[in-house]
Amino acid sequence: MESELFTWSETYHLGISFADVQHKQLADSINRLHRALLNAQDRMLVGRAMEELFAYSKAHFAAEEKVLRSYGYPDVAAHHSEHECMSFAVLELYQKLMSRELLMNSYSVSFLKEWLSEEILSADSKFTPFLKGKGVP
Repeated sequence: MESELFTWSETYHLGISFADVQHKQLADSINRLHRALLNAQDRMLVGRAMEELFAYSKAHFAAEEKVLRSYGYPDVAAHHSEHECMSFAVLELYQKLMSRELLMNSYSVSFLKEWLSEEILSADSKFTPFLKGKGVP
């Protein structure tokens, strides 16, 4: 499908069910934002799609950190810091869009795709062996 920017594949599958479901939802949110841009929808609709992505990413980060704390993941503080940096980058993008300091374009959405790829393939892949070792499905 031409309007898919983030194509979900096994590459992003961590084997931790709650994280995989939430990561897929984040990818879907990025794709909705991308489609809104391709369809030249107005700034408010694009802003709503961006707002949805930001809110869901914050909820995902909170859920992930709760699981990590509950299983005693030793690097939860570092992972939280990574989440804070990612959240700040998305919030800054959203604020610039809403203040018209930045026009949302394909470059901006590509940044979000890279942001999510980094979240899954780098940050989250660090805790995957730990959680699997604890029996988290």
